[in-house]
Amino acid sequence: MEKTKWRLSLYPRGNVDISMDYISLFLKRESTSSEPDWFYIYLDFSFLTTDDSVLLSKGPYSHAFSMNENWGVVRFVPLEQVVKNKDYLPGNVLTVRCRMWYRNVANIYGHCFASTLIYVERRSFMWNIRQFRSFHESVCEITTASDVQSVISLKFYPSSGKNSETFICVQVCAHNPNLKTSTFRLYLMDISGNRTECLNDEIVFHASNTTALFKLSISKTELIRKKNRYLTNDTLNLYCECNFATGIMLESIEKINYGCSTSIHEGNFTCGDHKSKKMCRNSTKTLKENLESVYKENLLCDTILKTKTGSFPAHKIILSARSRVFKEIFIHNERPKNSEYVYIEDLNDDTVQRLLLYMYTATLLDLQWDSACNLYAAANKYEIASLKSDCSSFFKDSLSDENASDILILADRYKDEDLKSSVQDYISNHRDIFNTNKWKLFMTTNAPLAAELLYAMVM
Repeated sequence: MEKTKWRLSLYPRGNVDISMDYISLFLKRESTSSEPDWFYIYLDFSFLTTDDSVLLSKGPYSHAFSMNENWGVVRFVPLEQVVKNKDYLPGNVLTVRCRMWYRNVANIYGHCFASTLIYVERRSFMWNIRQFRSFHESVCEITTASDVQSVISLKFYPSSGKNSETFICVQVCAHNPNLKTSTFRLYLMDISGNRTECLNDEIVFHASNTTALFKLSISKTELIRKKNRYLTNDTLNLYCECNFATGIMLESIEKINYGCSTSIHEGNFTCGDHKSKKMCRNSTKTLKENLESVYKENLLCDTILKTKTGSFPAHKIILSARSRVFKEIFIHNERPKNSEYVYIEDLNDDTVQRLLLYMYTATLLDLQWDSACNLYAAANKYEIASLKSDCSSFFKDSLSDENASDILILADRYKDEDLKSSVQDYISNHRDIFNTNKWKLFMTTNAPLAAELLYAMVM
């Protein structure tokens, strides 16, 4: 474009304080010797999927760029929306497109593909706070892999709160001026080796902000009350995960093409490792679609699941691969003689349809409370571990004061200790639940389970 030079910049936490929760996108016209003082263009910004379809787009905009001017969209998209939607970050890669053009000028198409690789170091380790009841301070140094220099320090110390409650504070201090961001996840380790998350947060560092202060989700007072669970010889064991970015490791122009329409480039232009990852994802997607087609079209089925009201053709090999119970049924021929039916009259038709779709494609569509409860029960009975885990994750994400006791009953019924522990921790941190009529009814109808919970809270 008349020998102009441009730079596209993405700011994960915005480029000004008011946009800290948003991703910002800016285009800069850089200085060269043979350009006009003002350069008027149209442009738009987009986030793309691996097949180059558009996830989000803003524009077109028109702007007259002066030399060295940086112009763009301060609040392009909330950062949380991108982080929580896996379609934005396949393989942990975000693909951004900026299109630029003149109006009323003959089109000469070009395509430039650039990549930026952020250098991220990951650390995971155990940290023990000894003499926990009386400790005043415990400092942990996190070092780089290359020169074993301290990059971040974590200082744990007790702090008094309301109602004579004492909390554990964590002061994070950055020692490396190149440090950009860091994420922390801390877990309490109980005497059985089980982990309970007590901190999950992120820090953005800059010249005026090199420290941050957090508080563990469970107080020191509570930990001492539960000493038989969390304190061994008066020592608190923490499992720590820390990721930190110190800047750009690689920034390069991968390829530039001119003279071809964008339709030729889009969807076909990629490079090296990104291409292999894309091919792998596409292959997985294709396999999933093929299996779904086999299931929905009832191709070459060799067995039928029979409920009280419906019949559902299926394939022994798929059911056996996904379920130990079905595998035993087919291997040992545990069916009526000369019958192609497997009777599962304890499940309703909707649950069987959802169950089969999951067994063929690992997909859970429009999961709601009732359907999740039914699938959870089916996963337990037919020993489909991945489905039970996915349903358990659904319940954890859905935890509320209203349904906590219901989920606790489910976890206890199906011996899901991980889910049960999560619910117990939730109730322990939301004690207003004890004042509700639902909890009073729960104590009446599930007295042993309520007693177990209360005992765990005071230990």
